Amino acid sequence: MNFLSLAFVAFVAVSLLIYWHIPRKWRVGFLIFASAAYYGLYSPAFLLHFVTVIALNYLVAVRLHAQPGRALIGVAVALNIAHLAFFKYFNSLFGLLAPQGTLLPDWFKIVMPLAISFYTFQFIAFLVDVYRSATGDAGGKTPAPIAVEPGRFLLFMLFFPHLISGPILRAADFYRQVGSETASRDMQNRGLFLIALGLTKKLFIGDVLGYLINPVFKNPADYGSADALAAMLGYTAQLYCDFSGFIDIARGVAKLFGYDLPQNFNSPYFSTSFSEFWNRWHMTLSKFIRDCIYIPLGGNRVSQARQYFNLMTAMILSGIWHGETLNFLLWGALHGAYLAAEKLLSLSKTPASKPAWLVRNIWVILGWSFSLVFFRAPDFASALTLIGKLFVAKQATLTLSLVFTLIALTWFVQYLELRRDTVLAFSLPRAAFVLPVLLVVIYFLISRVQIPNEAFIYVQF
Repeated sequence: MNFLSLAFVAFVAVSLLIYWHIPRKWRVGFLIFASAAYYGLYSPAFLLHFVTVIALNYLVAVRLHAQPGRALIGVAVALNIAHLAFFKYFNSLFGLLAPQGTLLPDWFKIVMPLAISFYTFQFIAFLVDVYRSATGDAGGKTPAPIAVEPGRFLLFMLFFPHLISGPILRAADFYRQVGSETASRDMQNRGLFLIALGLTKKLFIGDVLGYLINPVFKNPADYGSADALAAMLGYTAQLYCDFSGFIDIARGVAKLFGYDLPQNFNSPYFSTSFSEFWNRWHMTLSKFIRDCIYIPLGGNRVSQARQYFNLMTAMILSGIWHGETLNFLLWGALHGAYLAAEKLLSLSKTPASKPAWLVRNIWVILGWSFSLVFFRAPDFASALTLIGKLFVAKQATLTLSLVFTLIALTWFVQYLELRRDTVLAFSLPRAAFVLPVLLVVIYFLISRVQIPNEAFIYVQF
């Protein structure tokens, strides 16, 4: 059920009406039921599959909590990864291994369950957190105590606002909220503001940019340097507005139910190093990679050469998680190389002067935008063609003024997010006036901007 559909609006409205008018003791159960129904509307078969995987991971968590063992946690994590890899890569692997010309029949193709990538990471993070809680080993830190309770665990895994594309939840952040939700007017207003912000990013910046630049990625050979640069930077802005817009809507809907989901973006395009960037971009995934891949490999507690290896391994695995093609592997390898180079050159600290800050910020934006060519292009050849077109003079065919205006708006939105406390301090006391006006403006813009809505980009992962 797409966040942008009227069906989703109706689902949320009806769920909220029931949720806040039933006794508190029934609310967790109702949210579990509603979340299961939300997932089941996509595919009842996949709901059955998901619930089965939840039950198996719950049994492992119970055992880990009672008798933590390195062998058990290792096997549990490996099985979750193998389960994900089977659905994600079976079709592609068959194509590589089958004799030339052999086609995989439609009835034999594996359909990837909705949200399997995100919920697999959440399973792994939960099991690792339970293990660390039970053993008292959290990399030198005191682990948060985690009670393995069926109701909390079910809601933790099924909670529908975050289920499709994150943010990736950690038990320590979510568990304490279960059953203690309150119908706070302030929280509800914050939720509505987040939903409005997410819609604005997605519909009026991200989707419009996608409409403008998609032809360049589809047929890069037809364009020259100005169009190629606009497409490259435009996709950088589109991806941010699309993905952070989804997260804003997810966090906003969760707040309407009394739950606070973790922040996933913190104005990443104002970063001056890639280590800072990955602390601001898809923050819950970055934390997962750090806690469950980088630190177990040795993190910074090993030789410098091994640290570089750990960085490359963690980021290449991140790329492979996004997709099985060479493009995604290269995207991950590029970011491993960026992080290793910055560590080698000691560029992780924030520059002291404004000129140095600007130079370093441009380095991050250009490096990120270059890597996203491989992330966005349909194949390796198309990515190389588009990069080559950056050096071919040809009259522009895109509406460059509109593309770069939307790119500038993306940076302006991030600037406002850096000043969110000031913006909310002004807006929240005036919510009774500001919210209706904001909704009318959004409705007016939707009716006037005739751009087809695109699916959220990260849903495919």
